Amino acid sequence: MSEYIGNRIVPHHDGVWDKAKEYEPLTIVYEESTGDSYMSRKPVPAGTLLSQEEYWAMCSRFSEQMALYRQNTAEEVEQFRKDTAADVEQLRTDTASDVAVLRKMTAQDVADITQKVDAANSAVAANKSEMDKTAETLKAQIDANVKASTDKNANYAQELVDARVDDAGKTYSTAGDNIRAIGRVRSMQNIMKNWVINNGFVNQNGNLAASESWRAAHMVPVSGGAILVDGQFGYMSGRDDYNNVVCYDMDRKFLGGCFRAESGKVYDNYVITLLPNTRFISITTNEKLFPKLSVYLYDNMLPLRLLSNYATGWQWMNGSVDIKYSGSKVTVTFSEGKDVYICRRPNGIQYEQTKLGAANSISVEFSTKGWWAVYYDGMEVSADETGEKIEVPVIKVENTSGNWGNLFTRNRFVFAVLYDGNVVYAAPSNSGTVINGIDYGNPARVAYNAMTQHKYRSAKMFLSTGQLTIDTVNRTMQVTKRILAEVDNGTYYWIAVGEEPVPMPDSDEAEKHHMLILAYDSSKGEINLYSTTQFRELGAFGYYIAAWYENYFWYPHMGASFSIVLNGTEYKAGALFDEERRDSYIEKKYENRFQQLRSDLAGKDSRHMYLASGGITIDQNAGTIQVSTKCLGVPDTFHYAWITASDPVEMAFNTPSPSFGMPMRILAYDAATETINLYDTSLFRKLGTNGFYIASWYQSKLYNPHIHPDFKIILNGKEYKAGDLFADNEASFIPKRITNYVQKAITPAVEDDIVTPSHWDCMEGRQLSIFYDCLSHHDGKENLYVFARGTNAPSLTRNEYCMNYTPTAESTDFSLTIRRLDEDDCHIVSSKPVQVKVHHKLKDKLTKNVCICGDSLVDNGSVATEVYRLLAEDNDCVIHQLGTRGPSGGKHEGRGSWTFARYLADSDYAGKTNAFWDKIKGRLDFQKYCETNGYEGIDYFLIALGTNDVSQGSTLYRTEAEVQKFVDQAKQFIDALLDKETGFPNCKIGVGLCGPGSDYSYQCGSSMGIFHMSINTLNLALIKAFDAGKYHKNVTCFAHGLRTDRRLAFPYSDKPVSSRFTETSRTLTNSIHPSARGYQAWADGYYCQIRAWLTEDSK
Repeated sequence: MSEYIGNRIVPHHDGVWDKAKEYEPLTIVYEESTGDSYMSRKPVPAGTLLSQEEYWAMCSRFSEQMALYRQNTAEEVEQFRKDTAADVEQLRTDTASDVAVLRKMTAQDVADITQKVDAANSAVAANKSEMDKTAETLKAQIDANVKASTDKNANYAQELVDARVDDAGKTYSTAGDNIRAIGRVRSMQNIMKNWVINNGFVNQNGNLAASESWRAAHMVPVSGGAILVDGQFGYMSGRDDYNNVVCYDMDRKFLGGCFRAESGKVYDNYVITLLPNTRFISITTNEKLFPKLSVYLYDNMLPLRLLSNYATGWQWMNGSVDIKYSGSKVTVTFSEGKDVYICRRPNGIQYEQTKLGAANSISVEFSTKGWWAVYYDGMEVSADETGEKIEVPVIKVENTSGNWGNLFTRNRFVFAVLYDGNVVYAAPSNSGTVINGIDYGNPARVAYNAMTQHKYRSAKMFLSTGQLTIDTVNRTMQVTKRILAEVDNGTYYWIAVGEEPVPMPDSDEAEKHHMLILAYDSSKGEINLYSTTQFRELGAFGYYIAAWYENYFWYPHMGASFSIVLNGTEYKAGALFDEERRDSYIEKKYENRFQQLRSDLAGKDSRHMYLASGGITIDQNAGTIQVSTKCLGVPDTFHYAWITASDPVEMAFNTPSPSFGMPMRILAYDAATETINLYDTSLFRKLGTNGFYIASWYQSKLYNPHIHPDFKIILNGKEYKAGDLFADNEASFIPKRITNYVQKAITPAVEDDIVTPSHWDCMEGRQLSIFYDCLSHHDGKENLYVFARGTNAPSLTRNEYCMNYTPTAESTDFSLTIRRLDEDDCHIVSSKPVQVKVHHKLKDKLTKNVCICGDSLVDNGSVATEVYRLLAEDNDCVIHQLGTRGPSGGKHEGRGSWTFARYLADSDYAGKTNAFWDKIKGRLDFQKYCETNGYEGIDYFLIALGTNDVSQGSTLYRTEAEVQKFVDQAKQFIDALLDKETGFPNCKIGVGLCGPGSDYSYQCGSSMGIFHMSINTLNLALIKAFDAGKYHKNVTCFAHGLRTDRRLAFPYSDKPVSSRFTETSRTLTNSIHPSARGYQAWADGYYCQIRAWLTEDSK
C-alpha cells in the first residue's frame, strides 16, 4: 500500500517520446530505449531532451517497477511459472534475440527475475503492442487464479487481493493496475477531503461570508506557485469580481483572486497558477458540486508526512517549555506553578489539548548526535491499588533517523526537532519554546522585537561643525578640526582631531575610482572611505555620511558650510555637493531649521508644540493638571501627536516664592511620558529632547502661547477658550511651517485640474457632447467651466450639464480654450487649449483591422457592437473585427475584472485567459495572436483600462505616485504592441480615458467622489504619458469618458424617496457599469477616434 494521501490523478499519455514534438503540461511519455516514463512539468518546446529536469520529471523507472512487481507478486509469479513452463520455454526460444537486447539494457533485473518475466519484458521493449497483449493475458490469468481460490488462508490470494486496493480505498481490477499507478501523482493532497470545510463563500475582499448553499476551504497553507484541480466548481454568478480561488500572503493579507470557474465546465487535471507571494489560499464551490471537486497541493520538496499532518492540523502550545541539552544529556522542564497546554487541531477539525506541569519534566541521558526530537507521546495508562485508572503524560527524547515527519500525528505533540546542535523545528508557543537559552517558539514576538530594536541600529551621521582633510593623491584621511556629529540612533559624537593622517582602505573600487562611502567607524573613532563590502563589515559600528565619487559628495549628510580640505585646498562642503544635491534636503532639513530656531528662540535650543484641539484642566487650589479632552499636538520635529485624556496629576513645579508668590512656569509636553504639565526652567531643561514648549503660564495667563484660541481650558472649575487667557488677546503663535501647510491645503491646485486630452474628434452629422462634470478632477465643478472660442470656432450651445455640437458637411477644425473659474470670486484659475477636429466621409474606401480591448466595460459587448454598427452605417470603410470574445457583430478582447497588470502576464483570472500571451516564449506576442486566430495584422488598437486598478487596494484615494505604476504597466503593454518582433510598429493605438462613474454611489459604504478623483488622477497621468512625447507618433488619448452623463448614463429606476415621502427619486442599481445608452455614448468616443485615424490614413 502507498503511504501517500490523495486521490489518483491520471495525466495525459502520449506514447513514445518524440524529440521533435512539443508537449503540454502533465503529459506522460515513454522512453523506448530505457523503458522509463517521464512527465512534463510545463509546456515543452520541440527539441528538449528528457534529461532537462526543468521540463521533465521521471515518474516511472522501468527497473523499479519490475522490482516492486516482484515483491508483491512473487508467489503468484512462481505459481504462474510452474503452470506455464512449456509456454515460457517456447516463447524464450522464439524471441531469443530480443531477450539478449533486453538483458543488455537491464542486466541486473534480468539476472534476478524469472524466465517468464524476462520474456515478457523483452516483448515490452521490442514492441509496445505485443507488451499490451502479454500484460492483458497475464492479468486475466492472475484474476482467474484469485477468483479460483476458495482458501482464505492462502497467502498468495490474500496478498494479491489486498494489493489491488490503493491508499484512498479504491479497488483496481488487478494488482498490476495499482502498481502501475504508483508512479503517478497520487501523493498530492486533496484539500477538499482533508481540510475543514465552512458553510459559506469567500467574497471579493477575501472575507468568508456565511451561506448554507456554498462550501469553502478557507486559509489553506500552501507552498509553491500552483495547485491542481479535478472536477467541477460552483459558478459564482453574484458578482464579476467573485473568484473560486483567492490568495493571501504570509501575513494572511488578501492578494486577490486567481481563478474564476466558467459555468458548467468540468476541469480535468487543470493547473491553476497562484498569485506571486501566495502563502494561503481559499477555495469556494457550491454545496451541490462539493463532492465532485478535488483540489490538490503539490509536494514541492516538503516532507510529505509533515505536509499531510502539520499543514492540515495545527499544533501550538499555551505556556512554555525549557529544553537544555549537552552532548550526553537532555533536560525538558515545565515551569513550577504554571500549567502548559499542548493543543492540536488534527485535520483542521477536531480540537484537542493536554495539560502538562512541572511534574512532567524529565532529564535523560542521551547522545545528541544526528536527528533527534523531543515530543509528547500520549498517555501511559495504569491502575492504582484500588483499580482506578491512572493516566501519566509520556515525554520522550528519541533519535528519529531523519524521519521526524512521522512524529506529527494526531496523538503526539512535537516540542522540538534537532540535528546535532541545530534546531530544525520548534513548537509555536505564546510564552516560549526555549532551547539552550534561545526562544524559538514565538516568531511573531521575536520579529516584533527585532523591528522595534532596528531603529536603534546605527545608520546615518550628520557632520555639523569641524574639518575633514582628504588627500586623494596619498590616499589618506584626517580629522583636522574637532567634529560635532549627530546620529539617528542617539544624540551626538565629538570626533577628536587625528594625530596623523589615516590610510584609506584598499579595495578594487578604490583602485578603479568607483563610488565609495564616506563613513564613521565608532569602534575606532575614525572617518574614512570604504567600499560597500568594507562598510557592511563595520556592522553596527558603521555610520553612513555620504557617497564619494569624482571628488564630489552624493547624498551628503553634512552642513553646506562644513569645512573640507581636499588635496590642500579648503572648501565649504556645499561646493563639493553634486549639482543635484546642492539644494538638497540636507540644507532644508537642518540648516533652515537651525536658522528658524535661532531666530525664534534667540539661540536657545528648545522644541515647540502647537495645541490644535482638545482641552486641559488646571486646578491651582489642588495643585493638579489634567488632559481632560484628547489633544492634537503639532510639534516642530515630527508630524503630530495625539495626547490621550488622563487622570489629574500633580504639577511638576508648584512652589511659590516667599517674596513674590508663584513665578512664571512653562506649560510643556513630555514626549517620554506623553503628558502635559507645568515646569520651572530647571525641570523643563531636564526633559532634554523630550521636552516641547507650549506656553508660559503666569498669574492665570498664557504668554507666548502655541495654542489655538478655541482650545478648551478649565481653570479652577470654570471653562474658558484659550484665547480668553492670552496675555495679549491678539497673540497666538503659530509656526510658519504650520501656516504654510494650512495655506497650501486650502489653496486649490492650478495645474492639471482640467481632465482632457489636447484634441476632441467628431464626425459630420453626429453630435459631440462634452459633460462639464467629467472635465473636473473633483466633484461638483460643472458650473465653473466655460469654453472660450478660438480660430474658426462656430457658435456653441450648452445646457445645464454639457456642451453639444453637431458638425455639418461644411464644418472644419477649430480651437477653443477650457477655463476653470474660482468658486469664490470666479477669476480664472486654470485653462487648457483643445483642438476640435471635424471628420467627413472618405472618398475612397479603406480596409482596416481593428481590436478593442479592456475590462468589463468592454467585455459587456455593447461598446464594440455600437462602434462597428456606426462604422458600417458610414459605408466608406471595410473593418475587420479582431477579437476572441463577443458576438459576431461586436468582437473584442474585453475581460471583466482585469487590470493593466493582468494583461502583462500569463493570467487565468475570472474565468478568462490572456489571448495575447505566448506560453512557449513567456511574453506578450501580438504577431502570434494574429497568426493563431487567422488575422493579417493590427491597424488600430483601442484599450481602455484603469477602473479596476484604481478601485482595488487598501487605500481609498489613489495618489499620483500610486497611479504611476499603472501608467508604467500601460507603457509595457504598448511597447510590446509596437515592437517589431512581437507587435506591429505602424499600429495606431488609442488609450481610453475612463469615465468618473455616476454622480453618487448606490452603496452606502462607498463614495463616487473618491473614485471620481482617483480615476481622473490616473487619466491625467495617462494624458501626460501618451498625449505627447515619445509615444505621440503612434499613440493618442481618446476621451470617451467625457461623454458620460453622470446622472442618466447608469441604470436606475424612479422609486419613492421613503415611506413618508412618496415623491419619486432616481435610484441607481450600478454606479460603474452604465446602461445601454451609457455604453452607446461611450461608443461614440471610440468611433470618433477610429474616424480620426481613417481621415489621417486617407491622406
